Amino acid sequence: MRVHDVMVRPVVTVSTDTPVRRAAVTLTERGFAALPVLDHQQRLTGVLTSGDVLRAGESGPDVTVSEVMSTPPVAVAGHQDLTEVVRMLLGHGVRSLPVLDAEGQVQDMFSRGDALRLMLRPDETISAAAQVRLDDYFGPRRWFALARDGAVTVTGTAVGESERRIAIALVRTVPGVREVTLATRSSCG
Repeated sequence: MRVHDVMVRPVVTVSTDTPVRRAAVTLTERGFAALPVLDHQQRLTGVLTSGDVLRAGESGPDVTVSEVMSTPPVAVAGHQDLTEVVRMLLGHGVRSLPVLDAEGQVQDMFSRGDALRLMLRPDETISAAAQVRLDDYFGPRRWFALARDGAVTVTGTAVGESERRIAIALVRTVPGVREVTLATRSSCG
């Protein structure tokens, strides 16, 4: 399994000129261990960790992220194997790593918590999470989700092609889902 197979959330970044205090608020409000730091060309230039903020102490309002961030940044590519990425997390002693796309742009952060969630996601949990997403969007039990080895089969009656696409997209947002297959019956209406 590759990193890009499990990344689903939008990334939150800060810029080099962001005040440390504002970045600290983002870290604490979102519950993140670190934030990728981007320069004015949107390139990864560092990582701001909770440890960096703590080491900065009671910094004044003029202290920016660029003054306290960890550099050079250690990052991974979205196509890298998860086993390799977990080894990097542990080997570098960090809690999270920026994930870069093919153009070198930050697309997500992968954390130790993400790795643990993947290890602990049995098919029953994936099935239940997929079912909740489908029920929340379409109404109770119009679609049924069943996972096996991370591959989810969704069954139900589709009202059109857009509904099929929405069902697939919803299920793909569940961490641990490797692939989605629809077994639908068409409905008139």
